[in-house]
Amino acid sequence: MALEGFSGWASVFSMKNVLSGDLSAIVPILYLVVSIAIYSILIWHFYRFVARRDSFKFTTKKHPKAVGFLKYSFMYPFVAFLFFAGFSLMLLFLTRTLEITEVLTASFAIIAAIRIAAYYNEDLSKDVAKMLPFALLGVTLVEPSYFVFGDVIDKIYSMPEFFTVCIQFILLIVLMEWILRITLTIRTELKNINKKNKKIEHHYRPNLDI
Repeated sequence: MALEGFSGWASVFSMKNVLSGDLSAIVPILYLVVSIAIYSILIWHFYRFVARRDSFKFTTKKHPKAVGFLKYSFMYPFVAFLFFAGFSLMLLFLTRTLEITEVLTASFAIIAAIRIAAYYNEDLSKDVAKMLPFALLGVTLVEPSYFVFGDVIDKIYSMPEFFTVCIQFILLIVLMEWILRITLTIRTELKNINKKNKKIEHHYRPNLDI
């Protein structure tokens, strides 16, 4: 029975029919494929950047502490702004009911959770950081009519009214990053001191072998 069905399907199959079909839908499909690929690449770089414990790859052997202080004092606020702007924009597209202040608060909470997770385990922070961007992609593919671009544009235009709130959240992100880095430095120093003490104890341990 299965063989008969297969032979019947094969009999109606013709390469001529395939090539002579309506190929006008290929262009929109290719456009969709390219759009998904570009979005995925951009999001891949974005969420890995957000989830990385050390936001700046470059370092120096001379005066590393001074350079680190300068990086996180003058450069990190711009990085925090990119984090905050990126997640706020994604939330504006996803939500229909949240007010601007609620969107900003949720964006700060997401970034705070990602940064805390980054100092615990970077794989965990990457998982948290990519949830929202790919959820946005999934909603776009399943229900494109979900987005009302007019409402999103109106919310974006109203953002300057909440400039003070944005600055406060960005400063909180920077402050939290400083607290996390200081905590990490203290923990690392304590581990090094503990290792040195163990080495000293092992070196001066009396030999009780007879």
